[in-house]
Amino acid sequence: MELELRRQTVPSFETILEETVEQPVECDALLPDYCPDIRRILKCTLTPVPVGKTITAGRLEVEGLATLNILYISAGGEPARGEYKVPFTRMLELHGEAEDPIITVGMLPGPVSCRAVNQRRLEIRGSVVIAASVISCHGQQILAGSEEKTIQLRMAQQKGIRLSGAFDREQRLAKTTTLEGSAAPLTRVLRCDAAVSRREEKWLDGRLLITGEVLAAAHCADQNGGWQTAECTLPFELTIDCPEGADAEFDIRCRALAPTAEPMQDADGEYRALEWGVTISVEGKIYRAYALDCCTDGYSTRYQSACKGRTLQTVELVNLCRESETRRETLPLPEATGEVVALWARVEGCTAAPEGDGLLAEGRLGLTLLTKMGDGEYYSFDRTMELQRQLLGGEDCRWEAGLECRGCRWEQTGNELSLTCELVWQGAICRTRRLAVLEDITVDEAAPKENRMPRGLYIYMAEEGESLWEVARRYNTSEARIREDNGEMGESCPAGPLLDRKSTRLNSSHLGISYAVFCLK
Repeated sequence: MELELRRQTVPSFETILEETVEQPVECDALLPDYCPDIRRILKCTLTPVPVGKTITAGRLEVEGLATLNILYISAGGEPARGEYKVPFTRMLELHGEAEDPIITVGMLPGPVSCRAVNQRRLEIRGSVVIAASVISCHGQQILAGSEEKTIQLRMAQQKGIRLSGAFDREQRLAKTTTLEGSAAPLTRVLRCDAAVSRREEKWLDGRLLITGEVLAAAHCADQNGGWQTAECTLPFELTIDCPEGADAEFDIRCRALAPTAEPMQDADGEYRALEWGVTISVEGKIYRAYALDCCTDGYSTRYQSACKGRTLQTVELVNLCRESETRRETLPLPEATGEVVALWARVEGCTAAPEGDGLLAEGRLGLTLLTKMGDGEYYSFDRTMELQRQLLGGEDCRWEAGLECRGCRWEQTGNELSLTCELVWQGAICRTRRLAVLEDITVDEAAPKENRMPRGLYIYMAEEGESLWEVARRYNTSEARIREDNGEMGESCPAGPLLDRKSTRLNSSHLGISYAVFCLK
């Protein structure tokens, strides 16, 4: 029997990769000719930068670049640096077919060590922690309704917000600045760092406009044997074409990558200018509201029937987190510490776990202090700030963790260091929803249902809270007919007096039971 059924195509999301791996990074390097000889290694840092991500033949290929910064004491007793870039590639196996995939790749530095083989040669061993996920987005045909009066379908509406797309963009920013006042000319840059200090988004003529500023800072040595910290603000603007419309929700991550600062000659021929460069990377996920009318069960009142079901999986956005805070800490310094020359901070990890009615986010901020001790020698010290933040969420929630440090100011008082760090906790808090729905229903015309009860009015004694759907199914009628004979009711049979088809009140409350009155056809 050919049934008049309505169907709809709905998006479904399947996670086919969610993995965290450690990628080795190794480098045997020689110092460039312009770098002085090595006397002692102070600090080695590794900064990973995602370069590309592609899916080929059932595998995700992740490409990255590890920037290695070596801070050392030169043969002349002054701090110096060397920088190396090491490309790497990692292949990850997918656990399913990638249809219109949404790929997310995050990278954090792992352990790193550096050894001076001789005054000009370095041996560096480290790793990058890669967290990758791939979500396959495909359409599924499900049952949406029926024109057949003998087919009864139980409907459910699933509302929420689903993941519907992703984008990533990069833009290289450049600017030249000059030193203020009578600052001494520069000789070299010891280190350059950058962070997104401001960001705004707005919808404009069918496009998403992202604007903001990157604050870059360079720690420089000058011709007078002193140290200077130069800063530069680089504005940026990116436009994203997005067919989702202004009512979509966006989870956007902006990062400042590969910052550089090089001393330049000014109009007087002195090195009192800096040429800055930084890459702004913008990644975003798009979320859109949905409402699906789904069939979760069905039967025929006339024939034996069979249902074919499947599980519909969607990703629901619970909360789009973007919370800023100013964290203040006081750190004790080692004994005999002289002057703190420089301090660098970077995020070393961020996770979240359920706690109570929400999520407890935990992060680590790694600090490197360059100090000049009382004997005139330079040393570096590492410190870790443990961070926590309570986030809104709920049961079965997952946070796509993101922690940014947008600036860290410090002030030394004796053997203590007062820190003020500007932090941003951001990322989508999501929940995976699964609903058993019907793909199809079929009937067997050769197997009609027998109904020994003649046409007429019947009274059924229902237990309080009994499912109206199950009662209708058991007696080959419909929820609509029961409601027609008894008035509106919810999904459960009502308690207390009910009405029959002729509107004669049946007062049976004294029996302590409830009745559903309906006409069997």
